[in-house]
Amino acid sequence: MSEQIERERSSEEEDTLARSTKKYKDHHPSPSCGAHSKGETFGSGFSSYRDRLVGAIPGAYEQAFGFASSLHGDGEMDEDAANLREGCVAIGLSREEKQRIRAPWALSIIVKTFGRNVGFMFLSSKVRALWNPLGRMDCIDIGHDYFLLKFELQSDLDNVLKGGPWFVGQHFLAIRQWEPDFRPSLATFSSVAVWVRFLELPLEFYEPSFFKKMGTAIGPVLRIDAHTVHGARGRYARLCIQVNLEEPLPNTVLIGQGRV
Repeated sequence: MSEQIERERSSEEEDTLARSTKKYKDHHPSPSCGAHSKGETFGSGFSSYRDRLVGAIPGAYEQAFGFASSLHGDGEMDEDAANLREGCVAIGLSREEKQRIRAPWALSIIVKTFGRNVGFMFLSSKVRALWNPLGRMDCIDIGHDYFLLKFELQSDLDNVLKGGPWFVGQHFLAIRQWEPDFRPSLATFSSVAVWVRFLELPLEFYEPSFFKKMGTAIGPVLRIDAHTVHGARGRYARLCIQVNLEEPLPNTVLIGQGRV
């Protein structure tokens, strides 16, 4: 009899446990689902602006701005410096020492705003709200209006690179991968992302493949405004394009017998 009661009690406990587990799962998504959801809403902090953009040009931003998956710089041992000037001393580093001191910065990027110089607190709060990282993200002011952002998680860094271009207010946030021996006083950003308007573009040209072809005549196309794709506004087409500041910028695009 006691064994039968024990079996019935175990059966009831298992049924209760199953119902409790189902309720917990219904109200607490698994970590993988939570991460996926966070990733989906990664750009939704931009709801009034980002929702109007077509962001599916895979790898465009990373490729245009030359990001690499491996650390830059040599991994060889430094040779003894010769013919040092008076008062100068040389410190050599082995390959192992270089790898050790560079490893903590592998998931780091360097950023700078164009069109406006911003302070540390302003930039730090803006990018945190913009990117909403799952892991830790440290912001470091390294001088000359450059900031270093160090990520704890590779996924957070990937979201930033794949989700660009980014803007702080109306100002483009230039991003470059961290590299050894980076000196802000000597650094330059030659490539930026800009929104280009093509005024009075004939409506028959409002087609995604043509937009990309037209934009590529100026530079790599990073994004296409959603209103442009859907033809919701015919006064102008708007594309986000990478331009090289060291080269002359075109002011006219010829299409057949017409120009825009």
